[in-house]
This record gives sequence, structure tokens and C-alpha cells, in this order.
Amino acid sequence: MKRSRAHSITRDKKTEILDRLPSVREIYWFRKKLQNWYNPNHRSFLWRESTDAYVICVAEIFLQQTTASKVVDIIEQFTKKFSSWDAIAAASIEEIETTIHPLGLFRRRAQTLHKLANALAKRRGLPRTRRGLESLPGIGQYIANVLLVVLQHKREPFLDVNMSRVLERFFGPREMADIRDDPYLQVLARKVVNVKDTLSANWAILDFAALVCTKRRPRCTNCPLLERCQEGRRDKAVVSHDSEAELLTKLDFNRVFLSTNN
Repeated sequence: MKRSRAHSITRDKKTEILDRLPSVREIYWFRKKLQNWYNPNHRSFLWRESTDAYVICVAEIFLQQTTASKVVDIIEQFTKKFSSWDAIAAASIEEIETTIHPLGLFRRRAQTLHKLANALAKRRGLPRTRRGLESLPGIGQYIANVLLVVLQHKREPFLDVNMSRVLERFFGPREMADIRDDPYLQVLARKVVNVKDTLSANWAILDFAALVCTKRRPRCTNCPLLERCQEGRRDKAVVSHDSEAELLTKLDFNRVFLSTNN
């Protein structure tokens, strides 16, 4: 049975979270800059063009712990071979594994898909509530949010390690290890995507995380957010300090060199 991620928050904690949250103006600036970047730089994927809950679920299960480019190579082939949950439920685990082998973690993914397909075979369509969605095998907070936004136009964040990285670098770090349990990050993410086009707001952050604000070697010199980014400002200060220290070291060396040669 899945563990519920609902947590009670004390009044003092709520006050602390509200005090830490950025201003409405700062969130607007962040969102506007990202949207301006996203419009000419967004990525296109088959599952983003779809409103089919089946395609979206399969794609999101595939996307866990792998790259979008790998999913692109296999999603169309998979959905043609297994065109519905019933088709997956009727297939053997081995058959599913063979088809998705290039993705990696194929045994775990195949088992998840098979369990989810069998669970959905017993009911008519997906549940419409978060609790109902998260009760299904393989559907956690993130995939539930995707389904709620795409299918029901809810204003929920696609909060994963990638969105978390962008938000924390710009606005400041979370407190808890698991992003699903961190109340500050959850509230902040919801505020950032709380706009009419929630889907576009979410995709903008995820694409920015993939293309600019990467885990390793982020492209800070090309970042439209650098002007106000907390981590960017800290890194700039460190570089400036290091450059100053290097200059002083060179000056000291030159003094010593000149004094010994005069």
C-alpha cells in the first residue's frame, strides 16, 4: 500500500514558509523571463501534443530516470504495438521488457506498466481525484499532477528534481531531502505555475532545466535569469573573489621577483 504524502503543518511553520516565499513581483519576473525564453526554445514531443491519458501515462513512466531523447526513440513504437491498457494487460512481462529494453530499468518499468494496466482493466478510465490517481501502481505525485493539468486543467506543478533545481538555484534551497515532502518547495512551485496556461509554465521550467540550468555545468552566461538568480550571484561573487586573489598573488610574485633581481 502506498504511503500518503499528506503532512500537517503547524501554524508557526506556515508563517515561516510564507516569510520565505518570494514576492508576487519576483515570481512574476521569473515567470515572464522564462516564458520569453521558452517561446523560441521549447522542445516538442509526441506526448506533449497528446491529450490521451494512455499515451501520457506511458510516456511519463518511461521518462523516469532517463532522458527524453531515449523516450522519443521508443514511445511511438511501443504505443503502436500496445495500443491500450488492455493490450498491455494481455501481454507477458517478457514481451513488454523486450520492447522497452533500450530505455534501461526495463524490468521495473515492465512490471509497473503491467500492474497499472491490470488495475485499470478493473475500472472504467482513470480516477479524477489526486487520491484516486496516486492509489494506482506507478502513479505518484508527479504523474498525478501531469494528468490533473493536461486532462482537467488544474493548476499543479510538475515538481521533480529538474524543476526543483531551477527553483532552488533562483529562489533559495529547500529544507527537506525529499522534494515531495518539502512544504516550502511545494508551495513555491504551485505559486510559480498558478497562471492560466499552467501547462506552458511547467514545460518552460522543465525545458530550461534540460537546456540551460543543467545539473552539471549550467550555462549561466546564457541565462536570462542570471541578473536575480541567488546561486548565480553567489557563483559570480566567488569568481570575482578568486580573480582578485589571483591578481594579488601575481602582484606579490612580481614584487618578490623584482626585489631579487635589483
